[in-house]
Amino acid sequence: MRATTAEGRLRIRTDELERALAPLGTGALKGESLARAERLLDDHEFGAEFVPVEYGGRLERIDGLGRVVRPACRRDLSLGFGYGLNCYFAATPVWTAGDAAQREWTAALLLGGGRIAVARPAVAHANDFVRDEFALVKGDGRRRLDGAKTAVLNYARARGLTVIAGTEDGTHEVLLIDREILPEGSLRTLHRYRTVGLDGCEFGGLEFSGCPVPDEAVVGEAGQGMGLAVRCSVVTRALLPSVLIAAADTVLRTAIRFAVETRGEDPYGPLKSTYGREVLTGALLDLLISDSIALAAARGLHLLPDRVSACAAAAAYTVPKLLQDSAHDLSTVLGEAYFDAKGPYGAFGRMARDLPLLAQGHAGTAARQAMLVAQLPQLARESWLVDDAPPATLLRPWEDLPPADLGAVTPAGTSDPIVPILGACSGVGGELGELVTAFLGELRTLRGRFAKITPGDGLSTPDTLALTDRYALVCAAAASLGVWREHRDARPGTFLADPAWITGALHRLGALLGLDIPKAPQEALEGRLFDAVLERYEQHRSYDLYETDLAES
Repeated sequence: MRATTAEGRLRIRTDELERALAPLGTGALKGESLARAERLLDDHEFGAEFVPVEYGGRLERIDGLGRVVRPACRRDLSLGFGYGLNCYFAATPVWTAGDAAQREWTAALLLGGGRIAVARPAVAHANDFVRDEFALVKGDGRRRLDGAKTAVLNYARARGLTVIAGTEDGTHEVLLIDREILPEGSLRTLHRYRTVGLDGCEFGGLEFSGCPVPDEAVVGEAGQGMGLAVRCSVVTRALLPSVLIAAADTVLRTAIRFAVETRGEDPYGPLKSTYGREVLTGALLDLLISDSIALAAARGLHLLPDRVSACAAAAAYTVPKLLQDSAHDLSTVLGEAYFDAKGPYGAFGRMARDLPLLAQGHAGTAARQAMLVAQLPQLARESWLVDDAPPATLLRPWEDLPPADLGAVTPAGTSDPIVPILGACSGVGGELGELVTAFLGELRTLRGRFAKITPGDGLSTPDTLALTDRYALVCAAAASLGVWREHRDARPGTFLADPAWITGALHRLGALLGLDIPKAPQEALEGRLFDAVLERYEQHRSYDLYETDLAES
């Protein structure tokens, strides 16, 4: 039977990929095993996931794209991100501002199984991994591209290149280049750049030398390349957490598998000790919190493109920190097994190693903080505790969305769509109501602090950056609360409608903020959450918001 909704089609494709990749297990994919995995993705026309439906692809919802790459990312981040999602990031400028010919060429490339890579510019707060850049030089009435970059993902096998190059007048251009039609000698492939993590990703150098650049290669308005790149970075930030969540799912699943398989050997093992149960339960809550703010950011690109920037930056900033800290705590569950890279639980160490490298992204946490700092003073003065809550559809993943207009995405929003959820839930009673009140108090405090900041104060001070940390956690709490509320209202009886998880989540975030909150959750609540950890493991369901059925490997 053919699915009639975007959600139905998405579930079918996710299930198909899950079953197809199951034989790979979660062991390290290298050499021929990685190549075989890539061929499996090609057989399932994975490139179509990165092409909007109007150009013949399958991309209907950006939050759906974050979900459909998870079967690959749960097994190997080099596969799901390196061979997969990075192609969408490279194509985003084209889908955002490209002309019809550029979009059609990019769609044909990806639908045909080709790859597209992106060479990003150097920006303030960037990490050294992407510091070098290309230059577009004019002479004799023609433009030529020069310069080299050390680390471009898929540098050798991508036919399409999205290049962001600086110009002599201080502006930037975004260029779409077909390397197969370049004159001989104008582009040289340099050596591969080896990384400690993501070792299945093909990072390497590209060097342009007098490469001619025709007018039709320029994407978007001339001289506006940096602005286009910044707008596209909002999309990148909204999607990146989905990849990390998939990896964290494998981390938690490996830890609970170790605990289950060794419980007969240690009477004080993690399934019986208070500490072990708290760590495993906390990891589940971190995943649900992370997926909640990721959901808000991705769906916000469709519903609130002019307001989603702060939420996307908060998601990309706080999700890596939550999940890396969670992985560190879970490493204590494995004990010595954590160090056995080739043993049955080796996937844990590999994913825990890859998470920080991928979390750096293009510019790392400093750029995400800078994006927040630039917006939060205005949002504090004009939006917080004033605006209405976002539409319910924002946090209802089962509901379809209007097409995304990426051209409408702005790098700085005029209002904050997420934190008003706290005020909308202020009438909740009991322990949960006390927690909501505590977070509203924190938001009022942040509002007072940020509202006093002016551009001349020096935004990137230690005090201001610490405030952005706190805002990101409040934003995550509001998104989680919104997910719970929408499930309570529309899907009662489901796990996400249960007050247990949201109470636990707000306790966890409140503790990180040092809020004056009620005492720790009751034993019955903790038991309900720990039972969910075991149930999902035993029933082969994912630990994210979707409880996806996982194929046994």
